[in-house]
Amino acid sequence: MISRILLLVLSVSFLFSSCKKDESPIVLEPGSNLKEISSLSSFESEIKTGVSMMYFHATWCSICNAQKPNIEATANDAELKAFKFGIVDKDKHSDIATKFNISGQPVTVFFKDGIEKQRLSGGGHSPQKLKDILKSIN
Repeated sequence: MISRILLLVLSVSFLFSSCKKDESPIVLEPGSNLKEISSLSSFESEIKTGVSMMYFHATWCSICNAQKPNIEATANDAELKAFKFGIVDKDKHSDIATKFNISGQPVTVFFKDGIEKQRLSGGGHSPQKLKDILKSIN
């Protein structure tokens, strides 16, 4: 009986410790085409014309952090230089997230001339999948 209680306490403790928020800032590769978006006006400016891919994340989110290399690889693909790429910290810029109905994270949203064309939730989206979506919207 005591071992079951101990196991339960340890399990609950592990669950909460693995969900703690890590407020470390996002670090982009030097020379990355992925632009950190820091205001609603800059977000709207980026998506206004052309095709863009915007990645909403939270710094404490492990799924977001696992997806980030795929986002950066897509942004830095030489074939995709004509596209715009942005990354938005959902916690810091809740006004942007609210305006574009982003309730969870990670969320990748594709725009053409300011109009949302497609949205992906969660992680596990390969650079090739992201690239294919961008090309299909163009």
